[in-house]
Amino acid sequence: MNRRIAAFGILIVFLSVLVSPVIGAPLTGVQGNRIKANFMSQIPDPADAGKDVDVRWQIVNTISGTVENLRFHLDADYPFLFEAGDSPDRDLGASAGTNDNNVFYVLHYKLRVADNANKGTYNVTLSWSTGEGWTKKEFPLYIDPKRADFVVGALVTSPEKLVADTTEAKLSVNIDNLGKGNAENVKVRLVLPSGFKPTYSYSDEVSLGIIEKGSTKTANFFVDIEENVKEGEHNARLELTYKDENDENNTYRTKTLDLAIPVKPSLYLIIDSVTTAPEKLVPGTKADVRIKVRNTGNEKAQSVSLRVFKDASQPFDFTEKSDFIGKLERNESGDAVLKVAVDSKASAKKYLLDVELRGIDEKNNVVIFRRTLPLTVNPENKNLPSAGVFGAVLAIMSVFAYLKWKKNL
Repeated sequence: MNRRIAAFGILIVFLSVLVSPVIGAPLTGVQGNRIKANFMSQIPDPADAGKDVDVRWQIVNTISGTVENLRFHLDADYPFLFEAGDSPDRDLGASAGTNDNNVFYVLHYKLRVADNANKGTYNVTLSWSTGEGWTKKEFPLYIDPKRADFVVGALVTSPEKLVADTTEAKLSVNIDNLGKGNAENVKVRLVLPSGFKPTYSYSDEVSLGIIEKGSTKTANFFVDIEENVKEGEHNARLELTYKDENDENNTYRTKTLDLAIPVKPSLYLIIDSVTTAPEKLVPGTKADVRIKVRNTGNEKAQSVSLRVFKDASQPFDFTEKSDFIGKLERNESGDAVLKVAVDSKASAKKYLLDVELRGIDEKNNVVIFRRTLPLTVNPENKNLPSAGVFGAVLAIMSVFAYLKWKKNL
């Protein structure tokens, strides 16, 4: 009898162990396994000694119905420390289940890396509970106290003052390595904003080789600035790829830096309208061509002038090929007048002549704009003038009248 009682007692203890939750051990078949914790990021990667690192998880609840109390606990031992006042516990409260992976919580912790942390991979353990026991999972975080770290230094441009409608502008950007280690095989790509484009193929990319810790290298780029670009700072990006010198895995890392490209105020000259006197040009005629020039820029233009460049195949002879307009304030216009003779054998069509508009900005820089001047030659009117037609009709009628009079004699 005593043996039966002892055996029964052992069986009760064994069964009680099976159904009791074990803190920190995965639970098969319980709700905790239907909470998905997906590691999102550590920023920065790798982490640096003596600095903060942000770690984030994507939490997806696939349990049917609502979990009344969803809790998380992060175990992070040396070399990680919780910031002052922070807690390893997070209580999300009630959580409704979903089968949509696009619906999730973001679990966020900020940890401080110890000043004397060594390079390596360290695990942190994330545990969660729905009220029916705990599930836990380890996640690796990487520390490299000798990693490279970059910032943008000085930006030097040529020309010194960047304005709209500039070609082959040189941007010299200093890349400073403020980290604790050298960076190898550094390559930089310039991502340009709207209104800018590389002057040449690959003039927006450069290889800098090794940038040692505490040192600087200069990346040179060549870009064109379109004529409709407004004044102000335009946001570009520098995308760096590199390898830390002490990375045994030869992993290439990326870093993106912001670069502001300054475009200064500038005069901007356009042809506003073109009129001729007489109004219609025909072969064999002479005319005055009046060209209205407007300054649409954001800076006044001094000593504005216009000059036309005629192709030898075009049927025009300019006795005056240039004219001086003078000072144009912002949005002000002025006239240039040229005298032209149209060849008697000119074909009737629209011709496009090259024109140069020239002005001087407020820093005495000469600014030149290439524009197109349209001139249309109309068909020659081969009909007799109205007086001639009337005279011819009158002459014919006189002849008929004379013949009739002579017949009646």
